[in-house]
Formats: sequence, structure tokens, C-alpha cells
Amino acid sequence: MLLGVLSTLYTTAETGYLYENNENDNATTRCFKGVVLDENGTPLPGASIVVIGTTIGAGTNTQGEFTLSLRDKGFPILRASFIGYTPVEYKIQNNEHNNIVIRLKPTQSSLEEVVVTGTRTEKPLKDAPILTRVIGQKEIQALNPMDIETLLQYELPGIQFNYNSMSKLPEITYQGMSGEYLLFLVDGERISGEGSDHNPDFSRFNIDDIERIEVVKGAQSTLYASNALGAVINIITKSANRPFTGNVNARYGNNSGQKYTVSGGTKQNRFSSFTTISHRRRDTYTISDDKETERTVINPDGSITIDKSANSSTIRGYQIWDASQKFGYAFTDQFSAEIKGTYYRNKRDNATANAKTNDIFSNYSVNGKLKYLFNVNHRLDLSYIFDSYRKDIDYFVAGYTKKNYDNFVQTARLNYTGNFNDQHTFTAGLEANLEYLKHYMFKDSTNYNQQSYVFYVQEDWKISEKFNLIAGIRTDYHSQYHFRMTPKLSVMYRPVELLTLRVGYAQGYRTPTLKELYEEYDMGGLGMFTIHGDENLKAENSQQFSLSAEINKDIFYASISGYYNKFKNKITLAYLDNIEDGKSMPDMKYMNSDNAESISMEAIARVKMDCGLMLQGSYAYVHEKEEYKGYNLSMTRPHSLTFNASFNRKFGKVNTSVSLNGQWSSKLHTYSYYSVDNTITEYNYSPRTICTLNTSASFPRGISVGLGIDNLFNYKDKSADYGIQLPQQGIGFIGTVSINLADLFRL
Repeated sequence: MLLGVLSTLYTTAETGYLYENNENDNATTRCFKGVVLDENGTPLPGASIVVIGTTIGAGTNTQGEFTLSLRDKGFPILRASFIGYTPVEYKIQNNEHNNIVIRLKPTQSSLEEVVVTGTRTEKPLKDAPILTRVIGQKEIQALNPMDIETLLQYELPGIQFNYNSMSKLPEITYQGMSGEYLLFLVDGERISGEGSDHNPDFSRFNIDDIERIEVVKGAQSTLYASNALGAVINIITKSANRPFTGNVNARYGNNSGQKYTVSGGTKQNRFSSFTTISHRRRDTYTISDDKETERTVINPDGSITIDKSANSSTIRGYQIWDASQKFGYAFTDQFSAEIKGTYYRNKRDNATANAKTNDIFSNYSVNGKLKYLFNVNHRLDLSYIFDSYRKDIDYFVAGYTKKNYDNFVQTARLNYTGNFNDQHTFTAGLEANLEYLKHYMFKDSTNYNQQSYVFYVQEDWKISEKFNLIAGIRTDYHSQYHFRMTPKLSVMYRPVELLTLRVGYAQGYRTPTLKELYEEYDMGGLGMFTIHGDENLKAENSQQFSLSAEINKDIFYASISGYYNKFKNKITLAYLDNIEDGKSMPDMKYMNSDNAESISMEAIARVKMDCGLMLQGSYAYVHEKEEYKGYNLSMTRPHSLTFNASFNRKFGKVNTSVSLNGQWSSKLHTYSYYSVDNTITEYNYSPRTICTLNTSASFPRGISVGLGIDNLFNYKDKSADYGIQLPQQGIGFIGTVSINLADLFRL
């Protein structure tokens, strides 16, 4: 079927029309040359030039110059864009070929940036009916993080990363939603593998290969199906943006590890290529409590016992190699293809000093995409991804490895987007998904698989200049759970230019994972207790209501958003009343719990001044209840803040920047229930503030250096608090060097 579609697309692409004034099918190649300048007439290297209605594009070189070749006879319209500048559309005039000059003006707002995650169609951020948060290159470079966990914690209030005591890997919670309700995508596609319980392996995401991150909060099951009940976090990777692209980056931190990356590529008229190779490493370290932590234990008879303990936590080190390769080619003005391959290998130290094994996590993926434009208003996309992730135990003393875990996903998707009368954007798609899982937590380490087949439609209706409505519905057929329809509705209203209001309703839908269905695991292998799956689990459902207001006026931006989620058949891991001889704890089993709900809100304010100063603050509040006998067991801090102050200034030919980033989390008073002896333990977590300071200077010919202080005020976590946050071991110092080879050699 795929071969038939490709053949049809290619034949149509060879004979199809691009512009209305085409005279015949015998188009000749025409060359267009020009330059992109800023408001002062200075060339902008790395600006993007796209021919509207085609798959043809180019990037500018060091002198801001670009070259395009078209086979059509019409008068094309070019769209020029550059980070921090307002995009411009430029119509080619008759006989204008070699002296095209496009000027871009700086923008105080980032709302002109094009996003794709919320609707699967390209839209300026300001016009997206679903509130979307973008973490772009400027934010990534200002923070200079070692890993994605650090980046997300400083950029998104309400995020918590804790350290799983069993897997020794991080787990995420975002405004009360744990990892199974957050869908991580790479370039819009699902990924395989589980790091810690229901969480991706966050080390897979290489900061140096990330162009931007789009975060869409709330239920997005209509477009993205299972796991998208809480948010979609789409990691968009880098591509070549110049005729020649080359970068060498090095980062060294005494606590946070080392990172070295080499990348290079080209973006020509019809061909593009981009390669990234990276090495990351961090040593194992241990955090030990200086004094005992006291906790109150409430016994079944109501009496009180004071528990005292001093703990230590070992954070495992790692050695990671990863690589990615992208190729793109435009066969015609309307038909193009892209293929991407990735490889990742993480050799993770064992936490025990005299251990004879290490963990090896590995992944490879192949992702192919075809794009065909019937004309400027109608587009067809075909994509396929194979993503495989496995875990091995490396018995390095004995000299062999054992496969412990193997997971792969395959997704094929055909997506159509059509624009009608500049008012209606219609999207429809077919999708097939296959997942395979072999797990050491299955009985006899066997394997299982599941499939789903999807049809979705979405109407984006621009009712007027002030009103926009999006309605969509998705039909899933699951190999075990059969048919399910998931709708959504979003409305955007802009009563005046500076104010945007959004309201939305969406249903969420999550089928149980293969592990939740079939797990049969003797925890620790000592007969202490067993974790059971349940083949009769029901799928989870949710209903979400959202409301937001956004103000954007010149240098000032602010938004506030609120979300209410109501869950049905929420899947939880519960204790069973079956302590038997030889067992020290009761077994546990995945079950559908009673209905649950959560309320959250988020506020953001930003001021960007002409002098180069930018101030930004974000606040999040989460109200979550998970009660047992009147005691709240929630581990989510109710209040959190992120804040950023940055200053950029040019001295002669040297660009300098200073950035202070911080995160604050409120105190938490909570409880835990231990079913073996029916005790309730009281926990008190103190407020927490972490800051980082980064400075950088960019010199002519593409050389940049940076110095930073991580954990500026030398905050040290208690080891006992690892269940609610990743332990910080104190102040760290960072040095970075970056060389842009294109600028160095003036290419």
C-alpha cells in the first residue's frame, strides 16, 4: 500500500501545478539569488528562506546570501525568518533573479514563532488556539544545562523530578501528573523504552541536538492518543540551517559532568544533511545526611512513635555516546523526503563499590517522512518510525552481557491538511501502531505485543479575525480494548489586539501498558513480595476543562491558565491483603481505582526591554488529593516558581550575556501508608531554592566561551528527600567553549 501511495505521489508531483499561472508542464529551472539583512543592513547568517507552496528552501551563509532553484514558471513568494525577528513574505517580481534584498526587523515578542504540536499544523504561536509553551534556543543557551531534567525544571513551574530508589533513575511529575500521563515526542513521533517506572529514559535526549521544545498542557488524546492525558512535550531536533553548518561544543562541570559534541551539515536548494555526534559522562557520587531526620509514625491504636534515621543516596554515573543523521531531498518543487537515524548507548555505573555488573541502555531508531504539496493550500504527509530500546546487564568481570529488557514501537501515519477559503483548515489522518515488549518483570521474561489503528479528523475554523474554533475527534481500534472515540473542542477569542482568551474541553484516554497488564515480578528475587499485573484492567478516561488569558503588548507579555481534570478508572498500584509464610510484605497489584481529580493553574509574566534586559517569572499551583483515612498521600508540592533575568549587550564586535535562573518549591506536608503494620508516617519537606548563574561572550569568527556557577547558593538536599526531588550535592562550576566552523572559515 505504501509503495502504491509513493508511486502515485511521485507521478503527480512530476506533472502537478504549483501556481495558477503555469502555462504547461514543461517547467524549466530558474535560479534566484539574494541576501537577508537586519534593520541596520547587517547580514543575517542562518536565516531560513522557504518558497511558499513548495518543499524548496535554503539557508543564508555568513554573508547572509541564499540561492534557490525552481522548476516552475510562476512568480514565487518567499518567506524569510530568523530567531528574534518578525518573519517577512517577499513576492518575486518579473525578471527579478539575482538582486533580491529582504530586510527583517527585530520583534519584542516570541509569539511570531511557528509551532506545530497543538494542532499538527503550522501556526504562529499567537494564533494557536491551544496555549503552548516554547523553550527555544535562547532559553537553552542562557541556561546552558547538562541534561533535559535541569532544563525543564528551570523553565516549567510545577515540574518535579524525583529519584527512584529501585531503578536509580529520575521520574517526572508535572502539576500533579506523573510520567504515565505525559507524552514525550521527538520530532512529533513516539519513542520506545522505559527508564524508571512509566518514565522515558531522559538521558536519551541530548541537549546539544535540541532546537526547541514545545509543551502543550492538558489532554491531547484526540491527536496523540494514549499517555497524552496530562501534557505533550515535543522535542524538536536540529537541522542544517546554512549552506555549510559546523559546530564544536565542549562543556565541563566539576559536579554535573562533561559533554562534547561535534555537528555538521549542509542546506542546499534541494538537498540537506545534518550529523551530530556527542559524548557525555558523569561520575558516581553519594549524598549522605549529616544528622538524623525525625518522622512521626501514627500506629493503628492511635499512639505516636518517633522514627529517627540518617540516610545516604548514590547517584549513578554514566558514559553516553549518541549520534544522529538527517538527510533531506526535494525531488520536485512539491515532493520531498526526509530520513533520520539515531543511535544511543549509555553505560551506567553500578551504585555498589565492589559490583561486578553495569547497566547498558541502548536505542536506535529510523524515521522516514514524505511530503507532497498539491498546491499552496493542500498537503499530504506520510511518515514511518521504528524505535527500539533495550537494557542489558554487563557482567564485565565474566565477560558477557544479558538482555534484560527489549521494547520497540512502530508507527505509520498518513496525514492530510487542506486550507479552504483562508477560513477552514481541515486535518485528517490514518495511523497504525505496533508495540512489542520483552521484560524481566514478566513471568519467564516472556514478551507481549499490542496494536492500535486510528482515524482522526480536525477542523480549524477561523470564524472571524477575533474568533477561532478547533473541533476534533479520534477513533481508536485497540487489539484488546477495541473501539473508542475521543473528542476535543477549543475556542480562541481576541476581543482586542493585546488580549487573547482561550477555553477548551478535551477527553483523555489511556489504555493500560503491557507491564500493567502482564507483570508478574518477584521483587528483589527473594520472595519478599510479588507485583502482579491485571489482564482485566479497564482503560483510563479523563475529562479536562481549561481556561486561559494572554496579554501581549510591546515589551510586556503575561498569561494565566487554569485546568480541571476528572479521571475515571485511574490505574494505581495497590497492596493486597495476602501476607503469607516467608513473605515480609503483602503482594501488590495494578487496579482501577475510584474517580480522581486535580486542579492546577499557571501564570507567566515577561518583560523584554530594548536595552537588552529580559525579566521573566512563572508560578504554578497544584491542588491534588490522594487520601487514605483522611490523610493526604500526595507527593506534589502545591506551589512553585521559576524566574529568569538576562542581560545581553554588544561591546564592539563582542556579544556578551549574563543570565540568572532560579527555581523555588514550597514546603510540603504529607503522609504515607505502610500496609504491613497499618501505620501512617508523617513527612515534612522544607522549601527549596536552586539558582544558576551563566555568563558568555561571543567573539568574531564564531568563537564563544562561557562560565557558570550551578547551584549558586550551595544548596544541599537531604538524602532522605530523594523521593520528592533529585538530590543536589552543592555548588558546581561550569566552563564551555563553542566554535562555529561556518563563521570561523566564513562559509
